[in-house]
Amino acid sequence: MRYVFSLILLTFFSYTLSAQSGYKITAHIKGLQDSTCYLAYYTGLGNGQFFVQDTAKADAEGTITFTGTQKLPEGLYVISISQWRLFDVIVDADQQFELFTDKESVAEGNPPKNMKVTGSMENTLFYEMNNQMKARMTALQQLRPQAQTDPKAAEQVKTIQKELLDYRKKFIREHAGSFTAQLFKAAGEPEVPTAPKLPNGKTDSTFAYRYYKKHYFDGVDLTDERLLRTPFLQQKLDYYFDNLVHQLPDSLIKEADFLMSRAKGNEMRRYVAYRITSKYEQSRVLGTEALFVHMGEKYYVGEPVLWDSSTVSNFKNRIKILKPLLTGNKIPNMYQTDTLGKPLNLYDVKANYTILVIYADDCSHCRESTPNLKKFYEKYKSKGVKIYATDLRRDVNEWKKFIHEFKTQDFINVIDVHKDAQGKTVHYTDYLNTFDAQATPTIYVLDKDKKILARRFPVDELDKYFEFLLSQPGKK
Repeated sequence: MRYVFSLILLTFFSYTLSAQSGYKITAHIKGLQDSTCYLAYYTGLGNGQFFVQDTAKADAEGTITFTGTQKLPEGLYVISISQWRLFDVIVDADQQFELFTDKESVAEGNPPKNMKVTGSMENTLFYEMNNQMKARMTALQQLRPQAQTDPKAAEQVKTIQKELLDYRKKFIREHAGSFTAQLFKAAGEPEVPTAPKLPNGKTDSTFAYRYYKKHYFDGVDLTDERLLRTPFLQQKLDYYFDNLVHQLPDSLIKEADFLMSRAKGNEMRRYVAYRITSKYEQSRVLGTEALFVHMGEKYYVGEPVLWDSSTVSNFKNRIKILKPLLTGNKIPNMYQTDTLGKPLNLYDVKANYTILVIYADDCSHCRESTPNLKKFYEKYKSKGVKIYATDLRRDVNEWKKFIHEFKTQDFINVIDVHKDAQGKTVHYTDYLNTFDAQATPTIYVLDKDKKILARRFPVDELDKYFEFLLSQPGKK
């Protein structure tokens, strides 16, 4: 488990503390002595990250008391010792309660086998639900290996699965309005009905996917900001975009807008926007930077009330760089000179495909990848591919040494070194702000009109990409 103390989390998890009666959460863990314990909540940022809310020390009797004069933000918390997570606990409106268990029960897993609660109906429900589910899941796990070969065990598996589903429905129905029921709903998945028949009498093979996707967020209330302090919302969002949404700009943007339309409240909107946007700024899926730009324009620059001024300013600057470089746009012209000092601009290159390579002659990764770039060129030059390679260091001697060392004379080798009317050296290319060359090598694949087909492309994937590209109808 990793604890997060960073102030940046407050951007996504800010809250207003109430000056009511505060909180007093006491845990009696028999057998635990003189240990420093933490009360932390799930940040929703994944990777086991928690925000430590309070610290207390267990006395000789194993009693830990977390107390404060202001209410805690509601959600799912964890009580832990250093890296050892003891157990989860619900923090709701009633923040004066006690928990009773023992060290042996805690060691058996989360939730503890024996847990008694006083003063919190929510936690009473929470532990009841968890223990009921855990008992059935344990039986299920024990039967599954046998079920592959034993029909009787397979039938028992189906019976337990139905019990789990029925228990879940009954619990949610009987305890509607409780946060525990909300958690149960958020963690659940859609129950897909039998696929209907098509007019031709065949079963609709796409029905299960479409139904599952359509109803995936039915149990998630994106107006309930308590869910931000649980692991479920992060898991749901990541799975949805990784597995259920086509990784195409139009599809991604449509789904992002759908979820943002359901997210109410500044804290929830901040989180959903952040979780979606952060996935796609540096995504390796071609063209998905368009989603990052869309989110930045609509929900960061477009909703400045959600963010601090520096965040909005950073997005404005990033969008200004990225938007002209999205897939399908014509790349800005690049003004360079060749090895003889003559002008040779990017738009001067006549080719079916131009590979723009921005590198640095002292970059280790550039040096490692150049032999593979040569192999790629030898394979595809007959298909009208040309490589336009520029050294952003602008050191003419080192640039020429690089060309000689790696024998790249067949590339179109250029450099941003020019002479003005007075013979003074000048530079025209802003590699960082015009071409987003944050790392080297930065590679763009361009069509014959210098429109961007792909950007930030790894050298070792160019061959596979071109095999696919040239196999497409119309080679587009």
